[in-house]
Amino acid sequence: MLEITRYVEELKDRLHLKSDYALAHKLGITQPEANHIRRGLKVPKEELCIKMAKLLGKNPVELMLVAQKDRAPAEAKEYWTLARTAVDVMLHVPSHPRYLPRKVEAIGKELRQMEAHCLLYENGAAVTEPVRLMETAERTVDALMEYWNLWKQGEPLYPNYLLANQEAVRRGVAIRRLLVISAEQAASNDLMNDAVEVMEDQRRSGVQIFHAFREELLKSVTYQRLAHAFKRHGSAAEINAAMFDNEIMVMARAYERVPLGLTGPHRLITRISQQEITWKPDVIEELNPAPLFDMTRYVREYSGPKTFRADLARFRHEYGHNKKDTARLVWREHT
Repeated sequence: MLEITRYVEELKDRLHLKSDYALAHKLGITQPEANHIRRGLKVPKEELCIKMAKLLGKNPVELMLVAQKDRAPAEAKEYWTLARTAVDVMLHVPSHPRYLPRKVEAIGKELRQMEAHCLLYENGAAVTEPVRLMETAERTVDALMEYWNLWKQGEPLYPNYLLANQEAVRRGVAIRRLLVISAEQAASNDLMNDAVEVMEDQRRSGVQIFHAFREELLKSVTYQRLAHAFKRHGSAAEINAAMFDNEIMVMARAYERVPLGLTGPHRLITRISQQEITWKPDVIEELNPAPLFDMTRYVREYSGPKTFRADLARFRHEYGHNKKDTARLVWREHT
């Protein structure tokens, strides 16, 4: 039975129409056509849907969407149901509090963006949306992070996104994350202690965590091309991106420093201020970081503080010898 017949019966009851002849006369159509529509044998055209809606005091869009759903093949009917639900929400959302109108506006914006296979989130939403992405991952996540400091305790990605990673691993999702450390970062003992803390958190959560030194990675044509491709597609200067199930990618387009209202000394934190999610096939293929994990010459899986610090000492020694203008780098062992 077509759903539009429910509106036909409602129309007959409201206007006290006792026959198909009376219904046809009211709608300006033939009696056989009125009979077919009432029995669900025919779907009314848009013009007739609008006329019925006016007689019922309803929004014409509602009846037109119902008619489209009735015409659609079985596999497509759910999409028209969703469209009708969206319209119903927008028509009946209260004006106060402002949360609901803004939520509807945000949904409308997302729907418009989805036509271009791309979503853009800013400020707080840029931090929360990757959590939702991780919650829907089914098989794999491959991530590349040059701005890995965001994973430190007290930073925006900690702990909600880390918890989402942990839950994904429990579901059987294989997560690989590569931290790219620059020579400038490698020169700071404090930052390298932070790096060890971040990698330990990742490993304890079940993530396969890898590290590489940027100056070494840049010797690879694969990494050079990937870095240039990210910049061309609007990535932030320091890459922060992840590929989900080889089908959808999230990448940071901008960062900002904001004060955090804590008691005690004034503190600034870094957060992603603009995040892009895309599922364009050509972009997915070009920006996939998976090949980096096979570059065993430069990319190493983290196996603990001791081996990482040994690799760091090697890099500092080699980089210091290869750069005449680099000051002497000193490393102190930390347990």
